[in-house]
Amino acid sequence: MPANWGVFQAAMNSWFCGNAEGGEDYQEAGAPTAKKIADEYDLAIKTSAVIPYNNLLNGGFVKASVESGFRTSFNNAFNAAGTPPEGLDLGVPTWIPAANGVINAWASAQYLPVPPHPPKIAPTTGVVQLDPGFGALMGLASSIHDAFHSENCNAIAGILVSGFTQHMQMINGIYLGLIPSPSGPVPGPPVPWMGVA
Repeated sequence: MPANWGVFQAAMNSWFCGNAEGGEDYQEAGAPTAKKIADEYDLAIKTSAVIPYNNLLNGGFVKASVESGFRTSFNNAFNAAGTPPEGLDLGVPTWIPAANGVINAWASAQYLPVPPHPPKIAPTTGVVQLDPGFGALMGLASSIHDAFHSENCNAIAGILVSGFTQHMQMINGIYLGLIPSPSGPVPGPPVPWMGVA
């Protein structure tokens, strides 16, 4: 079962088109939005699984990393906007902490070992994640930048989801398990896998 991005988009559209202000304290501006993004992201990915084998996410995802990354990026954006010349936009680099937070949240992700990845017939260690999608950093930062530069409050969440799904497609690792042999099941070579949806 894939991640439930429809629920994420509905909740975030309501948030972005409603009252998503961070308050008067400049340093805290964006903190409620960072928390909301992290909460809804965490809910959406509860049903995500390794492509195409459907090994469900089974823990290890760190929601606080998403919140912290977005909070840092929002603070960077607000601080730059308040620095002369007024309205200064530092571009995509402002959103690298948010992208890093999302990627690092997946660093210790764990997945159910079943079903086994062919030609495996049973798991030993099962799904081993080797890369939480580090190669997606700049693409994800660019998507986040585009989202928060959209003039349509109903478009922000969809642009974020596009970046999130592209990142998740770069998460990868190996599957360790048993293969059949004339003497019975024996450990086989690693089977690579690429992507979580």
